[in-house]
Amino acid sequence: MKGMGSRGFTLVDLMIAIVIGSILAAVAIPQFKAFLLNMQIRTATEAINNGLQLAKGEAVRRNTNVRFVLGSGTSWSVGCDVAQADNDGDGVEDCPTTIQSRATSEGSASTVLTTNPSGATIVTFNGFGRVVANSDGTASITQFDIDVPTSLLAAEISKNLRILVSGGTIRVCDPNNAIAGDARAC
Repeated sequence: MKGMGSRGFTLVDLMIAIVIGSILAAVAIPQFKAFLLNMQIRTATEAINNGLQLAKGEAVRRNTNVRFVLGSGTSWSVGCDVAQADNDGDGVEDCPTTIQSRATSEGSASTVLTTNPSGATIVTFNGFGRVVANSDGTASITQFDIDVPTSLLAAEISKNLRILVSGGTIRVCDPNNAIAGDARAC
């Protein structure tokens, strides 16, 4: 077979491929880290939003006050404000103190959560799905801000999010979006 060159890689070809691969990895790894941290922000935001929506829905379904209680980090639990035993005889509590809960370790361990008012941990919904005063007299959470520490991700590339709770409305928005009329803006 005359005229056919070798079909393998030379050492020079291999070294060039390794250098190009290293350069691409050096560029991609920081971007991938930012992507993963921003996904943790999104995961925590969606989990808290889902918990709030669950509390509101259960309050309407059960026609009683249901509480969303924020734990440490982004953990939460949803349960009845006043537990109701099995009044209908089906073997299940009619309104348990814990309907559902979520641990911080479920996809959002690096996130930081702040609430407004500061230190508030409860939102109570009534049978109409409206926010009502908490039975323990504490202030209801009206705003959740979810981010990651700046030691992990620079503030300018962090995609922090906010959840606003007002009346019977629960809304996720972007506090960094300043475009007038954009539905994602806070």
